[in-house]
Amino acid sequence: MRDVPTPPDGPRVIATTAGLLLTPLGWVLDAIAEAGFSGTELLVSHDADTRDPERVTRLAAAAGLDVPVVHGPYMVLLRRVLGSSYVAKSRRSLALAAELGAETMVAHAPYRWQPRARAWLAEADAEAAELGTRFAMENLYPIGGRKLSAVVTVEELAAFEHVVFDTSHFGMAGVDLVEAFDALADRVVHLHVSDNFGQGKDSHAPLGEGVLDLEGFLAHVGRSGFTGTVTLELDCRPYLDTRESLVGFLAEQRRRAERGLAGLGLTDRPRQRRGSAPPTGARASADLEG
Repeated sequence: MRDVPTPPDGPRVIATTAGLLLTPLGWVLDAIAEAGFSGTELLVSHDADTRDPERVTRLAAAAGLDVPVVHGPYMVLLRRVLGSSYVAKSRRSLALAAELGAETMVAHAPYRWQPRARAWLAEADAEAAELGTRFAMENLYPIGGRKLSAVVTVEELAAFEHVVFDTSHFGMAGVDLVEAFDALADRVVHLHVSDNFGQGKDSHAPLGEGVLDLEGFLAHVGRSGFTGTVTLELDCRPYLDTRESLVGFLAEQRRRAERGLAGLGLTDRPRQRRGSAPPTGARASADLEG
């Protein structure tokens, strides 16, 4: 499948480092570049390189990439990275994003039982603006039928000036993607795009291989005039046997996303959808990934 020319003023498709947490950052960035991406979303992690702005800048430049998006270490697996305090973690992530020249710092909301952290959210936009970046809130999903995160629904996400729209998470919450995007269009600055296998887990599945109508959704986004960034947030584990396998997978997924945004379908082959959309409140992993 050939590359689709990307309009200079259209959405920009980038790849995340999150799917390769245990791999040296320089190797990951080189693989992302080899797959045809021009930028990356950096997940701040246990890897000290991800927390060193000078090191990230050198490695990204060597790979020919920039870092327009930084994802703070909010997942359960990373709960002690940059400290265990939600506010301190967020401030340090914003500072790192600013030092890297990133446009956006992706945040997860505090849990519902963290009132002090939730109160600080009213100050987050001003603090980010002062640093020259922006604080963007990502939607999460119910776990075991319970909304543990303070931001799951479209209405909860709409309270934030800058929004990160995650397709798999809204799929887990039983939310219609096109309706949600239209409701949040004036606030969405960044997308996390992956499919979902419909098995009650946040599967970060390859585009077009799950139950979500990403073909229709991406075409809608492309027509909408959205000019932000689009991160492919994918489970890369099945493709780690060789570098060639990983690069080939990432390149194919990039082409699918670019085709989808151009309204050309995800592939030039008829789509075979599997299963049905995840039910609202589906049982999920407690990791609150992505």
